[in-house]
Amino acid sequence: MVEILNGIDYKILKKFETGPFSGMEYDSRKVKKGDIFVALEGAAFDGHKFIDMAVENGASAVIGSKEIEVNHDITYIVVKNLRQKLGVIASNFYKWPQKKLEIVGITGTNGKTTTTYLLEQILGEDKVSRIGTVEYKVGNEIIPAPNTTPESLDLIKICRKSVDRGIKYLIMEVSSHALEMGRVEMIDFDVTAFTNLTPEHLDYHKDMEEYFSAKRKLFYKTKNKENTVFNTDDFYGKRLFDEFGGISYGIESGDLNASMISHSLKTQEIELSFKEFQKKINIKLQGKFNVYNLLTAVGVAIRLGLSLEEITDRLEKLESAPGRFECIEAGQNFMVVVDYAHTADALENILSALNEIKIEKIITVFGCGGDRDLSKRKPMAETAEKLSDIVIVTSDNPRTEDPVKILDEVSKGLSSLKDSLLEIDREKAIEKAVGMAKKNDIVLIAGKGHEDYQIIGKDKIHFDDKEVALKYIQGKKL
Repeated sequence: MVEILNGIDYKILKKFETGPFSGMEYDSRKVKKGDIFVALEGAAFDGHKFIDMAVENGASAVIGSKEIEVNHDITYIVVKNLRQKLGVIASNFYKWPQKKLEIVGITGTNGKTTTTYLLEQILGEDKVSRIGTVEYKVGNEIIPAPNTTPESLDLIKICRKSVDRGIKYLIMEVSSHALEMGRVEMIDFDVTAFTNLTPEHLDYHKDMEEYFSAKRKLFYKTKNKENTVFNTDDFYGKRLFDEFGGISYGIESGDLNASMISHSLKTQEIELSFKEFQKKINIKLQGKFNVYNLLTAVGVAIRLGLSLEEITDRLEKLESAPGRFECIEAGQNFMVVVDYAHTADALENILSALNEIKIEKIITVFGCGGDRDLSKRKPMAETAEKLSDIVIVTSDNPRTEDPVKILDEVSKGLSSLKDSLLEIDREKAIEKAVGMAKKNDIVLIAGKGHEDYQIIGKDKIHFDDKEVALKYIQGKKL
């Protein structure tokens, strides 16, 4: 037990002889015989209340942050500021596996998920573990992702599994919440990258400057400041590049840049340049925003030591992430796209890309999440109206907010309801959009992307935009 707490101030309240520990858990439901249970305190829960359950399930020891009476014959240790110290405790227990991996951290408002998927394909999927919004992946094992960036204990476990399976790289999306809450405190990153910064999470961060400060913390955790990659077409990316150096990239600026030559419905041709290197490439990714995502992945791959020849040979085969500009095909004569865009900037990016390829009308279905940043509701409606021919405002994940109230607030961003509809039921909204689509129209279903659920009240029910869209496409007389 002493080794596990190396470097930590602690107090032993109760001590019993125990054999070797088998694992470590902060969720009492997952505890198995011989595990250490970590009683974390959160905003909505207190792990100390679940000590009895953890012991029932076989916990041999408990680490908590409160000096309380524990009515079991087990070791109980108190560590103050336990959540902040959990990374050290987990690293000690699992033998610091993060030191044996090459770790990449990607941060920014939009583009993190697509960038991690593109980078994984460039590096070779069998060599990579990936952590992010859609899922956590270790080799062939897929783990559900409760958060974009996991708790420090879960993160160290993923590092341990990765090392044990001979994996070389760990690619992570690093959220501002994770940086603020110390979830990556015990990680020293080999390469870090910044995509962009636009208004998001302003219910959590006071303003854009505070949001920027949270993101900036990642780059202080990079082993070598030269191994940083910044989008300098972005105002905040330019500020970071001026401070840290590294590789700058962009379409309008940067050491690494791409000019867009032409595009079709399914591909676009770009010319990639870095120092003396230049090459024309056809990519299966649509939109200017995806060129930025590609450049982020290329910049990171360069800093990981891959040659430009190796990198560019792989670019034409790259596929986007699930629920990111994902086309739903069922033989229809119109286009249906599902995308995760849930900020005004992300919505503008995808709608701008769709406007470049549109022949007839764009019909956009979107909503705004409940119990989240209120300031983005009106701008999202303004963006949808400006770049669509028809807008259908619907529910996203209303959570505990009144869905009618959310729609009312979103619709304040619409100048008129003439070419817009309000439909509280998301399935009916998708049905209407597909039903009104004619030959060569584009239907965009935005906001949820890869998600296969909807949160209404405190209930999480199955709901998948892709499944629903396919159902109504197939039911329509084509």
